[in-house]
Amino acid sequence: MRILLFNVFLLLTSLSYAQQDNEEQFRKDSLAIIKVKLVRPQFKFDNRLIFYNGQALGINGIDAGVMLKDKLRVTVGYYGMSGDLKSEKFTSNNEDFGKLIRLDYGSLNTELIYKDARFFSLGMPLEIGAGQLILRNKNFTTDRVYATEKGALMFANFGLSGTFKPMRFLGLKAMVGYRKVIFNQVKNFDFNGFFTSIGLNIDVHEIIVDVKMFRLKKKYKRGNNIGNAVDIITE
Repeated sequence: MRILLFNVFLLLTSLSYAQQDNEEQFRKDSLAIIKVKLVRPQFKFDNRLIFYNGQALGINGIDAGVMLKDKLRVTVGYYGMSGDLKSEKFTSNNEDFGKLIRLDYGSLNTELIYKDARFFSLGMPLEIGAGQLILRNKNFTTDRVYATEKGALMFANFGLSGTFKPMRFLGLKAMVGYRKVIFNQVKNFDFNGFFTSIGLNIDVHEIIVDVKMFRLKKKYKRGNNIGNAVDIITE
């Protein structure tokens, strides 16, 4: 009986130490996964509005790049815009005239993140854009373009941004700021003004982290697959 009790004691002690070692290793592996990385990838679909003489014009584009230590976002983007300028419309001899605008440009985008919480973050973006601006004078009655101006355009966007993150890897990002022209070959066209932006922000790094945490919990037999997936996505 003494030998049996002693063996049971040894078995329980061994199981206790094994459980402690298992818990410690799980904690170490978890911390390694969620550790702040120096560089992590970023991707964003962007939809912004610029204002010209009281008219809102839509710009669509994408940007991709990296986040440095969860504090500085650096990306490159490409954007396009086309439309007609309502302030340039007029009627002469019973014919309607106006001006069409086309803008395509690339940009270097930076953003300093000064507040980063679980469900929201706040930043200060600065973007430098450069591309081609085309203005076409058109007779809408006859559908004829009778004059075209084109040239290089360079400008800077700066302002404030906020991102709502219902999930860590997916956020809705809003931005408001001012656009200042640095260089414009199209004379007598003032492109300075305010802009707003709403975009869908995808954090690729957080997706990778979630997948790793799911696999880790499965490896150490923590919870069940469905519960773990829900917790990882929503926490």
